[in-house]
Amino acid sequence: MPIKLIIIIGGGIFFLYALFRKPDLIALLLFTLVVADINFDLPGGIPLRTTITIILFLRIFGEQYSSGYPGFFSNGLTWHLIFFVAYISLVSMMNGLLNMALMKEFLLCCISASLAYYYYFKNNGHTLLKNAMILGGLICLADLAYTYAIYGGFPVVRIYYAFTPRFEYNNHNFFGYICGTSFVFLLSDYLSSRTSNKYTLWLMPPMFLGVLLSTSRGALVAMIIMTVLLLGKGLASRAKGKRATRILSITVVCIVLAIFILPIATNVLGIKSEFLETLTTRLVDEPLAMINKMMGNSYKTESMETVEWREEASSLAYNYYMNLPSDNQAMGIGYGGFLDRNIGNGFDAHNGILLLLIETGFIGFIIYFTMIVSFWSKVRSLKLSSPAFNAIVFIILYVTSHNKEITSFFAFLIMGSLIAEIKYASEPREELAEEEQVAALANE
Repeated sequence: MPIKLIIIIGGGIFFLYALFRKPDLIALLLFTLVVADINFDLPGGIPLRTTITIILFLRIFGEQYSSGYPGFFSNGLTWHLIFFVAYISLVSMMNGLLNMALMKEFLLCCISASLAYYYYFKNNGHTLLKNAMILGGLICLADLAYTYAIYGGFPVVRIYYAFTPRFEYNNHNFFGYICGTSFVFLLSDYLSSRTSNKYTLWLMPPMFLGVLLSTSRGALVAMIIMTVLLLGKGLASRAKGKRATRILSITVVCIVLAIFILPIATNVLGIKSEFLETLTTRLVDEPLAMINKMMGNSYKTESMETVEWREEASSLAYNYYMNLPSDNQAMGIGYGGFLDRNIGNGFDAHNGILLLLIETGFIGFIIYFTMIVSFWSKVRSLKLSSPAFNAIVFIILYVTSHNKEITSFFAFLIMGSLIAEIKYASEPREELAEEEQVAALANE
């Protein structure tokens, strides 16, 4: 019997068992597929992720309403999120871009958010989302290592292609984005958790390694910024100081990895010499050239090739927006309109903030970032050290040099869990006194 058929049959049996007896395992599977962006058609052309999403939603539909948890639609942040989705759907329809595929995408984003919301309350925390991010990050790291070892360089060839229809994954920055988001989430979770979670501590270096191997400078810079902010806040806290000190030790490990990773990758994984030069250029030469350019110093022009290309793409997008009719500036050209109009000659704007402004207009831009500010305001007023909110901040930093990650399935998944966290913290309940928290952390 072919191994693919065995895997399909075994997977089907496991799925049916878990669906009726352990639906939380199906939720973990779905969240992991979303985080790692794994999707393909099952036999008969059935889309894997869409099918699992709908089946899981129907399976737990009754449980959600009989659980006693606050409903997904019981707070304003949920309606703000839905209003944003409804708005971009309307703008897309007005520009002739709203089709069944886009409607399905928006609907599944909202369902994903509702599932993350439900499982936050069911587990009294982000446990399921965190485990999915760990698995997703490790999958991305494995894909990078596999690509280097077998093919010696990009484009990334993912391991699951051996069992599914295959294509080349050209956006290698994606893998750094996932590993970087997971790193920030784990760091924030480690610093804020009331219980000992040392295993989380040792999962951070693999996520850092994933960012490094992806050569994503955007993910690396955003990760460094978030790490500095979180560690600075942790060192200033009596309750978190000990954990922040441990993180500094892990940082040393990560720096050692950064120093030795290229020779190790060359000798062990067999990276081609020309690809090694590309890695060095992306991670060392280009950032140094950027710094020298900003400081007015001399720099190697050839080292700025991709950076200047991104600047040119953003400049083109900005000029296009400024020359749009006033109604388009206000309401946008529709989701996917940038590519549909071929403004960037087959490429998006490579600035997610600017792309949001162009496609949803000034109104959509305000709706979205009002929601983000609302998240921040609630997190601040409730004195939460929220891993989900910090992950969203990381994604916003990341998209300043990328595209639509702030409106992706992954972002909606995190937002759903964040809305639940805020709602959970707003509910009256007995909490540990600060002194008890400090004592619990000191006894780790």
